[in-house]
Amino acid sequence: MRMNIGPIITEKRKEKKITQQELADFIGVSKASISKWETGQTYPDITSLPLLAAYFNVSIDSLLGYESQLNPKEIQHIYASLKQSFETKPAEDVLVSIRSFIRRYYSCYPFILQMGLLIMNHVDRLPGKSDEEKIQRYMNEVKDLFVHVRTQAKDPELITKALKLEAYSLLTLKEADQVLEILGEYPPGIFPVESLISGAFQMKGETDRAISTLQSALLQYIIVVMSGFTNYLQVLIHAPEKFNETVQKGKALAETFDLAPLHPVALMNFQLSAAFGYTQMKEEHAALSMLEEFTAVLKEISFPLVLHGDDYFDQVDDWFNNLDIGNQIPSNAKLLKENFINAVVDNPLFLNLQEEERFQQITLQLKQLLEKEEEK
Repeated sequence: MRMNIGPIITEKRKEKKITQQELADFIGVSKASISKWETGQTYPDITSLPLLAAYFNVSIDSLLGYESQLNPKEIQHIYASLKQSFETKPAEDVLVSIRSFIRRYYSCYPFILQMGLLIMNHVDRLPGKSDEEKIQRYMNEVKDLFVHVRTQAKDPELITKALKLEAYSLLTLKEADQVLEILGEYPPGIFPVESLISGAFQMKGETDRAISTLQSALLQYIIVVMSGFTNYLQVLIHAPEKFNETVQKGKALAETFDLAPLHPVALMNFQLSAAFGYTQMKEEHAALSMLEEFTAVLKEISFPLVLHGDDYFDQVDDWFNNLDIGNQIPSNAKLLKENFINAVVDNPLFLNLQEEERFQQITLQLKQLLEKEEEK
């Protein structure tokens, strides 16, 4: 879709002979917002589209200048707007909007992939009788979206992404045999292309782009390794020495690359995984230490999270901005923060820690963070 909404709003406003201020008053936004919409600097929020369409007595498709495809910036904008809607609208209404967009852009395969991810990342916020019922319903729904992309798209990279996400949804649905059927039983050999891309930029004399390419690749590998450690810990519960060794290696990696401000979500997932494992192994002191580290990281995070580089990874921001959904995190920020807090406060795995003063201090701090979030 080429977003022609700016010129269309201008045209319709002038047809009605109203000022930008009068339109702004009706929609409930500032005059500056109307000006930015009309000049194409920004787009209206998803929730404003029905109001605009009704005011001008046109369909939303007509208002948008509807075409079947979206460019990356438009996909980022729609994803961000829908994600934000979870904080302002009932989940049932957000789901209706998501499904409406899916129908409208069913042949825009990068967009369909992102809508599947959007649903996947907000399953616990969607309507349903129980967590198990919601997982069955929505993970089957997103699996079908990923299959649609995998079987209809022509872009090999997009097909590969869809295949992996299909496998993830199948694993969540406990369809282990199907996961192995589509992925195989052994991980494929890795052939990193970033060195080739970087080499090509160097050959062209574009050193900065060569550096940016390798920095973005290294950062991805660090996050992937942290995620691997996180998952590896859960299969080492019956191997305490290997578990401890893995925790120490993960902590060393996080410290070396200052992961707390760089990618706190990856770090906190690792810390929770370590705490879960130590609790199951009856290592209460170690579990409490990990939970204290987890709480310290969470307290320092500014929400909403925006992915960015740092002093070492100082040329990755442009790469972040060109990701499928830009530099935003996939999940709604408020929901993510609540989930992290509830993973400790309401987790039956930590029942054996509830009499410990250290755990009581941890839960007190987390509940205070939750109260502050609810006050916003």
